Amino acid sequence: MRPISSRTFLLSLAPIGVLVLAIHSLAAAPQQDNGASNPPPATLNQSLSNSVAAIQRHDYQAARESALQATAIDAQNPSAWFNLGVSYDMLRDFPKAEEAYKTVIALNPRHTSAYNNLGNIYRRTGRVEEAIASYRKQIEVAPRSRSACWGLSMLLASQGRWDEARPLAALAAELAPEDVNRWHFLGKAQIKTGGIDEARQSFDRALALPHQPMIDNNVAYDMADAGFDLDKAWQLISKALDATAPSVCQPEGLSGGDKCTAPLRQLAYMLDTAGWVLYRQGKIKEAEPYLRSSFAISPISETELHVVVVLAKSDRLHEAVDLFAQARSRSGFARVDSQETMRELLQAAEGGDKLDALLERAPLPPSPLSVPAKAVALVDSNGKVIDVRAVAPAAPGLTEAAKSATLPILSWPGYSLRSIRTIEFQRTGDQWSPSDSYAGETPPPPPCGSAPQLPTLMTQLSTPSAPSTGCPGAY
Repeated sequence: MRPISSRTFLLSLAPIGVLVLAIHSLAAAPQQDNGASNPPPATLNQSLSNSVAAIQRHDYQAARESALQATAIDAQNPSAWFNLGVSYDMLRDFPKAEEAYKTVIALNPRHTSAYNNLGNIYRRTGRVEEAIASYRKQIEVAPRSRSACWGLSMLLASQGRWDEARPLAALAAELAPEDVNRWHFLGKAQIKTGGIDEARQSFDRALALPHQPMIDNNVAYDMADAGFDLDKAWQLISKALDATAPSVCQPEGLSGGDKCTAPLRQLAYMLDTAGWVLYRQGKIKEAEPYLRSSFAISPISETELHVVVVLAKSDRLHEAVDLFAQARSRSGFARVDSQETMRELLQAAEGGDKLDALLERAPLPPSPLSVPAKAVALVDSNGKVIDVRAVAPAAPGLTEAAKSATLPILSWPGYSLRSIRTIEFQRTGDQWSPSDSYAGETPPPPPCGSAPQLPTLMTQLSTPSAPSTGCPGAY
């Protein structure tokens, strides 16, 4: 039930994009001698070298200045404009980066990287069809472009065009066999196109490479979602949880702020996967604490629908319907595949008429006219608030309402965690009531599939493997 539309997109999914660095040869220019009394003016070679060195040390403002100097010396030099494009790209000045890359292409229509980077710009600015065309042009110029094949395959997958994405994903993995994420993505593409046996092989390739626990999680989720090798999926997610959960810090007081939040949110994906694997195994009761804990950390629609399915399967139809009505009010609901949830609700309600009636009586989300407010709370392993601070401006009575609240616990077999949570309240009349909560002081990031990932940028250095996104199923 993960979305196929672009988390990031894609490209969310902590960024799943990699800096792929492949330095072009620098253009040479003769040295100029203006006399011993004055320092010689910068040469093209010096300016290009300086811009490359600045890119390497991540000083993109200095890289921009050196690249501008190079374009002033030789306005026809593609390397100067390319370095300028990379500098603007990394400074997130996308219009100027686009202009620079287009200048590179005008000077050298067969440039080995400019179309790829231009495609990245289009993708990050929401111009999907232009991005696809630019990636295709890069592949036409350089058929074995590791970054363009990778970027195009993921972008097509974000549109559900898996038949087109699969051969590109296979080529992308072949071109970067050390990249664990490409083998995982290829396995997902193979699942989406009916190639379960091929997916097994691709997942095995991914798992044989050095990888982070999130890769075990992602492979386990895809296996469970497709309904195969469930025992292996449980072994993988158990391994990921055992490697991750003990290192998650537990705050002693509110002064800890968001120190423990990022590891908790990473853990939330693993807890959701564990619950979904158990559900697929038919272990409905065992699945619930994992899913509830995941949702308590990051209240996102995917996990909420997983909880709804488990409640429906547990003969708790009214709870399931109320939670489903809440899920439908979330901003990310439209992009989530809710077909399985609806099937389980219809089966539990024994028909659409009863389900419609229950949905009509379900509690409504807070009215836009109600007054919102927030409080930050230290919550013990039983869900009890033990300390609280209202978020300014503090509203009368809010602190007392927060102190009396009991929040969902973060507890599953073998673990029970303290946490800092933000509690969102709505006031109707003189009454404050909790409307939502999440781990940490800052709101959770956009759900997987709804925010653009940083794509693969060609600069001029080396080709490290992509890190795990921490956002499973983000294609």
